[in-house]
Amino acid sequence: MVPAANLLIVDDDPGVREAVATALASRYQVHTAATALAGLDALAARPFDLVLLDHRLPDIPGTDVLMLIKHFFPSTMIILMTGFGSEDVAITAWRGGARDYIRKPFDPKELQARVEAALETRSHGSERRRSSYVQQSDAAYPGAFFDDDLRNTDRTRAILKAIRYIDEHLDETLSLAAVARVAGMSKFHFCRQFRNATGLLFREHLARRRIARAKELMQETGRRITEIFHYVGFKDMSHFGRVFRRLEGQLPSEYRRNAGGGALRSSSLPGPGDSPL
Repeated sequence: MVPAANLLIVDDDPGVREAVATALASRYQVHTAATALAGLDALAARPFDLVLLDHRLPDIPGTDVLMLIKHFFPSTMIILMTGFGSEDVAITAWRGGARDYIRKPFDPKELQARVEAALETRSHGSERRRSSYVQQSDAAYPGAFFDDDLRNTDRTRAILKAIRYIDEHLDETLSLAAVARVAGMSKFHFCRQFRNATGLLFREHLARRRIARAKELMQETGRRITEIFHYVGFKDMSHFGRVFRRLEGQLPSEYRRNAGGGALRSSSLPGPGDSPL
């Protein structure tokens, strides 16, 4: 008996993950991930036949993840899912190597048919033939600076290991040298390979992850902003504020107000007399 195909669903919306998993679990082995980083960790750990990938993810844009997967794992089929459909998104998905493109919300039967069609195409080997087009067009996309050296799977896993290490140590002082050691590379080589893989310089990636984590803490806990910047590895409040404003277009205090006070849902509430800032 032919084993069921392995599918990975990468979407930050738990409702979407549950709906897609429910629609496909009777036919396939289904795994889920809520972030791009979690999805890449899963891909580094085991092969998947098909990835259902959200267009907008909280940490790395879905189209960047798409190109990364297609470069490192060209035989993996990808269906891009989006709630913000447009012709430009469809073209970007196709040129980046996606086999299909589906808009949310979608009918479960339509989703099943799209997945079945994609896997049927893969079984005939056409995805491997098409991957040569994807590799030739990599240079047309910002952040896609691939070379033959990056096709080494062990090196790919090393970069993904470094990405995971960064995410797990955001509250610490993270030096380039330390993260390069985790990847088993020299600093120079790591910088080059990291940018090839993510489209970002190491420091820019680190800043974005720290700000993303700060936003989570502001939404999920009652900690004051003057505490939160320490929890995400910033040394002073002014630097944290500048980086936050550059990436989010607003100050941390403005973000917390605009988020609607969701920070008070957690048990980690401020003590009597504490300010939410």
